[in-house]
Amino acid sequence: MNRPWKLVVPAACVALGLAGPVPADQFSMGRVGDYLAEKPVNESVSLSLQQALEKALRRNSALQSARAGVGRFEGRLTHASRWLPANPELSLQVAERDQDGQSSTDKGIRLSQEIWIGGQRGLGKAAASARLTAAEQRLAFLETSVRARVRLAYLEALLARESVETAERAETLTGKLYQFASQRFQAGAATQLILNTARIGAARARAALVDARRDHKRARLALMELLVMDPESARLRLTSELSLDRFNLPSMGPLLGEALKRRQDLVAAAREVVAARKTLSLSKRQLIPNLKVFGFMKEEEGADVAGLGVSMPIPVWDTRSGENQVARAELEQARIEEDALRLQVRTEVIGAVTDYNAARQRLEVFGKDVLASAEENVRLTEKAFRAGSVGAPTLAMAQDDLINTRREYLDALREAIGAAAALERSTGGVVALREAGTEQLKNTGDSES
Repeated sequence: MNRPWKLVVPAACVALGLAGPVPADQFSMGRVGDYLAEKPVNESVSLSLQQALEKALRRNSALQSARAGVGRFEGRLTHASRWLPANPELSLQVAERDQDGQSSTDKGIRLSQEIWIGGQRGLGKAAASARLTAAEQRLAFLETSVRARVRLAYLEALLARESVETAERAETLTGKLYQFASQRFQAGAATQLILNTARIGAARARAALVDARRDHKRARLALMELLVMDPESARLRLTSELSLDRFNLPSMGPLLGEALKRRQDLVAAAREVVAARKTLSLSKRQLIPNLKVFGFMKEEEGADVAGLGVSMPIPVWDTRSGENQVARAELEQARIEEDALRLQVRTEVIGAVTDYNAARQRLEVFGKDVLASAEENVRLTEKAFRAGSVGAPTLAMAQDDLINTRREYLDALREAIGAAAALERSTGGVVALREAGTEQLKNTGDSES
């Protein structure tokens, strides 16, 4: 790949629109057996960042499990929405009567139905609905987390590719130096010290290239694992380019407020508190026994008898004290978990913003002007070396400065991308990366400048 060496950071700013709206994140492979057979051996797969995101969202096993969990809570809501607590009961009675040597058969039928009388249905439905919403919000947060993880892995793979190019450039520079130093040494115009210095520099560059290629392969493997792609059966080609705009972040207060509204796992925690509160109320209402109404018809001593009746249990022995204690404890636990998560969200957002701002400042230090200066120093020093004005150590130092500057720039870019991914997750998607020609930063609110 022959691309310009210099990495230019575009200077576009995108304002954040402040629109309102996991748990351990899991980024495991999906159903490997379902997907590994999709691609024939050695097929080349080209993916943009957006395509990689779509693939991961389809295949991620944690998301598949969470979606199944949402279906489970939908079923519970359906069950809680039933209008009657139980099915009707039908009973038949047959009895033999022997009186004064005369025998007869008594027959009877009874139909009964239990009904709510204490508002239990409404409370149970409200609790189930809150838990369904919580499950949906946890799924949404997991999707946000997966997106952030895939974006990071994709961009890290692009960065690793740039690191390989840096190492290849270093090997080329040091190789030329060693070749020239060897020629001068053979002509008697260079010392053994100069030759040894050049040889050591070339060897270090080759070793660095080996490491860079290894890291590149590892980065691609990490991305392919998230995409549930078999590295033995498919070759992955990344089509998006590496470029990074800056976030135009609002002040910390509004950003925190928006993140606290948008974080789906925090919304889920709040709904769990609601569900626990409804469950406690339901447990207390269970002391009100359900009413059972029934009608009967029987034949007794040759006469037909029909009637209606009601019955209900008397809560004497079972006062549901244990169930109430469990419900109160679960409510307290849900409240504590919500408070702890709220503090965690604040800490994560503040930390992500701090890291991002520091990474941007470091990235600006190693901007295009510094890279251009390092490039110019190498050209000037190489010209002086060929003229015999400076020795190999001086040229080697200039080349090391250029190589190290480029590496430090890539490291700063890596930190900025990592911090951007952390911002996306910590804010629940308020801040995110997007693909629009080149990779840029965006807000996911209602407005965009």
